[in-house]
Amino acid sequence: MIEVGITPRSFRQTPGPHHDLLEKRSLKARFPDSDEPLDAEALAAFVAGCPALIVGTDEVDAQVLEAGPLELVVKYGTGMDNIDIESARARGVRVESTAGANSRSVAELTLGLMLALARNIAGHDRGVRSGLWARHTGVELEGKRLGLVGFGAVGREVARMADALGMELMIHDPYVDAEIEHSSLREVLSNSDVVSLHLPLNDETRGVIAVDELAAMKEGALLVNTARGGLVDEEALVEVLVTGRLGGAAFDVFSTEPPGDSPLLHLENFIASPHAGAATYEAIRRAGVEAVDKVVAFFAAGAQ
Repeated sequence: MIEVGITPRSFRQTPGPHHDLLEKRSLKARFPDSDEPLDAEALAAFVAGCPALIVGTDEVDAQVLEAGPLELVVKYGTGMDNIDIESARARGVRVESTAGANSRSVAELTLGLMLALARNIAGHDRGVRSGLWARHTGVELEGKRLGLVGFGAVGREVARMADALGMELMIHDPYVDAEIEHSSLREVLSNSDVVSLHLPLNDETRGVIAVDELAAMKEGALLVNTARGGLVDEEALVEVLVTGRLGGAAFDVFSTEPPGDSPLLHLENFIASPHAGAATYEAIRRAGVEAVDKVVAFFAAGAQ
């Protein structure tokens, strides 16, 4: 029986066909005792003796790869920034992901955050709960221009939803399909009423929205990040939110998670979400089944 290390809490805690598939395919699941992401040292101890790992946001480095020793790593979700791809390649470890399985869920949260900013939903809730009955005038999204920075699976789903709301679209993605009209990053930032980030985190994209980029955005514009922490210079963002140059921002991801006592959390025009983009029953089950399927297919093919 093949033993598979599985770290994502949502996989373990959500019943569904992904658990049935493990049993049906005679895979022995090994789950960690902690609900928190494991650092490399803890993960190395956890995977010892496992040839396969289904991993969430835990750090997978050379030490972890050798500890199994691992033959296969499946990212439960998208974004490989927590996996040392070069070390995996050097050791002949196959790395796959369930990219696309959570696209709808992340896109819906993105749209929800856009609406929450546009209509000050979080602020109104806080006010009513504290005994106030004060309205803050918002804006409609129809007719506004949405700038999508990144046009992968999630970005395309957001575009479809935004189109249904009557929003205009601008797209920046250096790897976008040739048939899709796209603009430079500066053009998107300076012409969009709402900017939504949908990029992976790597050496090229880290800090892609920094002081100059924030200064290039339209006055009063809204910024949403449901992609990866580290894409935005959070200190610079605080300044433009405090001065009111930007109308507001909403993040589901942070450079440090949880963000502790980040100054962003003390701003009325900032909305925080706890990296919950993929936290729907539907996305969890899709990603879980796909991850297990990839493990089954890998070993059925003789680990080739």
